[in-house]
Amino acid sequence: MAYNDNQELIEDLAEFVQSYYPDRVSELAQKYPDEQRHIQVDWSDLLMYDQDLADDYVDNPGKMGELFTSAIRELNIPTGELTDVEVRVVGLNATDIYQPIEIDREQPDGYIGVQGELKKATQPSQEVQVMAYECGRCGTINRVPQEGEEEQEPHDCHACEREGPWTPKPKQSEFEDYCKIRVETPPDESGDLQSDHVDCYVRGSLVWEGHEEYGLISQTGKSVTVYGTVELRQKQGRGVNKRLFDTYMVIDAIEFGTDEKEVDVDEHKDEFTELAQRDNAVDLFAESLVPELYATPEWEAGLEMLVAYLFGSPRIDVPQGPTYRGDIHVLIVSDYGMGKSMVNSAVAMYSPKCIKESVTGMSSDVGLLAAAVEDDGFGDGQWTLKPGILVRANGGHVILDEIDKTDADLDRMNDALEGEQMVQVNKAGQRATYKSRIGLLATGNPNDSRFDQNLSVSSQLGLDQSLLSRFDGIVIMQDSEDEEQDGHIAETQGKSYLEAQEYQYGDRDELDTLSRDVSPEVGRAWIEYARNNVNPLIRSEHIEQIKQFYAEDIRQLNQKFADNTGKGADMPVPVNARVVANTIRAAVAFARVGLQEEVTQANVDRAISLQKTLVGQTYKDGTFTPHEVDTKDHTPTTQEERKDRILDALDGEQLTPAEVAANIAGITESTVNKELDKLSEKGHVYQPQTGVYTAT
Repeated sequence: MAYNDNQELIEDLAEFVQSYYPDRVSELAQKYPDEQRHIQVDWSDLLMYDQDLADDYVDNPGKMGELFTSAIRELNIPTGELTDVEVRVVGLNATDIYQPIEIDREQPDGYIGVQGELKKATQPSQEVQVMAYECGRCGTINRVPQEGEEEQEPHDCHACEREGPWTPKPKQSEFEDYCKIRVETPPDESGDLQSDHVDCYVRGSLVWEGHEEYGLISQTGKSVTVYGTVELRQKQGRGVNKRLFDTYMVIDAIEFGTDEKEVDVDEHKDEFTELAQRDNAVDLFAESLVPELYATPEWEAGLEMLVAYLFGSPRIDVPQGPTYRGDIHVLIVSDYGMGKSMVNSAVAMYSPKCIKESVTGMSSDVGLLAAAVEDDGFGDGQWTLKPGILVRANGGHVILDEIDKTDADLDRMNDALEGEQMVQVNKAGQRATYKSRIGLLATGNPNDSRFDQNLSVSSQLGLDQSLLSRFDGIVIMQDSEDEEQDGHIAETQGKSYLEAQEYQYGDRDELDTLSRDVSPEVGRAWIEYARNNVNPLIRSEHIEQIKQFYAEDIRQLNQKFADNTGKGADMPVPVNARVVANTIRAAVAFARVGLQEEVTQANVDRAISLQKTLVGQTYKDGTFTPHEVDTKDHTPTTQEERKDRILDALDGEQLTPAEVAANIAGITESTVNKELDKLSEKGHVYQPQTGVYTAT
């Protein structure tokens, strides 16, 4: 369509908005100006309405954006005129969507999109748009629009025509919300050592997109597509080559993506519904997870627990009442070569949304939780907030491998895993609260990498009691020699390899050992549907049964442990009331597998049996002999106990880390060094001479 003047364009754009978005216009009118100042336009709708208009917007977004704003202003709104409304155009053709690395190379013109991960964002601040200056000669206020990074003063006073001096008047100036963000190619999609990125400037109400209080800074870590124009900025600074320029984007709109895998529930609903109705649905799912793994009795229990982990149970959040997490947490501690890596990969494949990471080398909890970071290079001296794994996976699953090989204080995760499941950051004036509603699967090896048969299992898990108590199930895998079982393991591995080899390179069309009753595609759809739609109710008689199981059965392990030590000591992993909630969650999760409206007796029986099995693994069926937990010579089992024992050893003595380790059974010099560093930071120990410590 040809237009004779801008007014015809404005009228046509107004007609488009009224025809395609009457509901959006109505919502804007009701919320304007305090709650909402923008309207979102889908470019594909504009293309359907008029191809020329759509092409014009891509070619000349500045002019078309102004005309769009004028069109919104002319709409007939009962609540009054809509001024300064932002029009956010999203949903461009794939040919106009770029990767961060392509921006520098291609320098695309017009309105484009960039797809990646929102890696960083600065704290929202105020950027002056029109600065007011008071003339020092006559007192007249002169207002000067501001552009670029340098302050622009008036040339001369419009009243007395003199050249100042000038006094800035911020309270009489016009400001706009501002922040800077970085969009980066996700690490798993970039082959470079340093991920490619593009820095972007965001202004106006878009700064607060995603969270009304914290804005974009609380959305870091999410997948995004940002829309805007590419600009060039001359490098600044003393001694900088002024012939060099940086590429950046000015952002007009943002769409948030998700980390979820593509899950087509409708496509697989008939199949998973039929599977869910089978009496052995849980077993079918468990056996399908890792068919190449021979399921020893320990792994049978572990895989059963992982089915509960994947499905979870509904979260309960009563207004002004209690909160019960529905996410299920599992810890797997095993000797080397027991199949943890295969299991982790399989669980990640079946989860609709999952982040799988190794924590090897992680020196703090920042990568797990969140932190405020001062970043002069990116934020121009401002602080940025960086969410960790538990935040980025909110609403899904997290798998942390090598949990034993990190210097991070893992007990800092406690609040993120229980109750409200929140992560709070409050540093240098930066405040944010993130949700961390995830199910955690943590896997690792015992202290000193292998279980010591002369020590109790629970004393070798290497985690604090407070963190251990967050896990609904602890799976123990010990590599003990058993000729018959070893034969089965070797046979399964051999057959699996042969089948895979023949299937890929030979003439095998079907799998036998590696066959799955529940394929990953069907499993993801099953889990996605159940987690979003199935909320089974548990009955009072089931609670009574769980109460008896707890009070009359496994709770007695605490007293048996205390009696056997002869000192009334607490168990390294005490059986407490959390077991009740753990059992309830597992029972409800098993009901979810069956897509049931109510928890059945079979679900409760399975949950109780599973808890007994896992507790039996940890405590050797509840039998403890004195040599396992005898006197002060036993291996310290928690971080607090390690610190206490180290302080006891240093009381009145000056010792090297090696001498401290020699005085405490089952503790290594490297562990002593780590604990001494923490104690030194807190002022509990000091070094009278290099390499020698004593208590304060």
